[in-house]
Amino acid sequence: MMSSPTFPRKLTQSEQDALWRRVSQQFALNPSDWHPLVLNGLPLGYLNEKWLDLLLQDWPAPQRQPYQSGLALNADDWLSLGDQLQHTARIWCDLGLFDGWRNEQFDVCHQQQPLFALERAAFRVFGLQSHAIHINGLAEQHGHWQLWIARRSPQKTVDPNKLDNLVGGGISCGESAEEAMRREGWEEAGLPESLLQPLVCQNKHLSLRAVSRGLHRECLHIFDAVLPNGHQPENQDGEVAEFNLMPLDDVISALQQGLFMNDALVSSLDLFNRHHLLDNTHPLTQWLEQKKLPF
Repeated sequence: MMSSPTFPRKLTQSEQDALWRRVSQQFALNPSDWHPLVLNGLPLGYLNEKWLDLLLQDWPAPQRQPYQSGLALNADDWLSLGDQLQHTARIWCDLGLFDGWRNEQFDVCHQQQPLFALERAAFRVFGLQSHAIHINGLAEQHGHWQLWIARRSPQKTVDPNKLDNLVGGGISCGESAEEAMRREGWEEAGLPESLLQPLVCQNKHLSLRAVSRGLHRECLHIFDAVLPNGHQPENQDGEVAEFNLMPLDDVISALQQGLFMNDALVSSLDLFNRHHLLDNTHPLTQWLEQKKLPF
């Protein structure tokens, strides 16, 4: 009976140290820079000074009040509150205060229950938690795992030409993680339903970092897909320039050099950790464990 494929080796101490330096740099965050945003009594977001000052200026005074170092906003119901946030963000975007409006909405949730929908470009402005799926693509070569890695289109507004997992994308309004995984799996890599249907979420990780627009705060739902030998991913929506099957050494090197998107870095490290390629006591592993979210 043939044994299952494995990765050829664990990461060395120096490789883990280099990746820990990369993570520490890319995900550095000063808590004092962020102010809580409470919506209808629930602490749901975080604001930097810029957006806090603008909300104090633009939100109707009877519907706002101080909350610790931040702000509490209120409306008659969640639909009204969502509409007001959407309207405010649209005005700010039209004024050139931020860009990237997508006309695509994500759900704002509390304890996994959707409260209201909001333009995805506004999530970072208000520091709200979004959700995305990532698929690590594996293929067996000579008894060892290699990884299918995507390179983003040079026409992408965000991170053009960066390396990515086989598939990555946001979970849209009203969509489950599994539905988003199957949709993105087809759109980004042309993966058939027969390959995607059996996949289950392996881990959920919090990706948290400061960005130019505000705070990137996203729950990554991480899946693993094993592609049959000879199966070549094919992009369907123009968002991926190419796919390459890369051995472990090349993936580690690219991760160390910062060639990967930040969330793809997290998803790849999660895969390494689950396959015992990292030392349990290393700060990198401890950081990954701390960023796990419950199912």
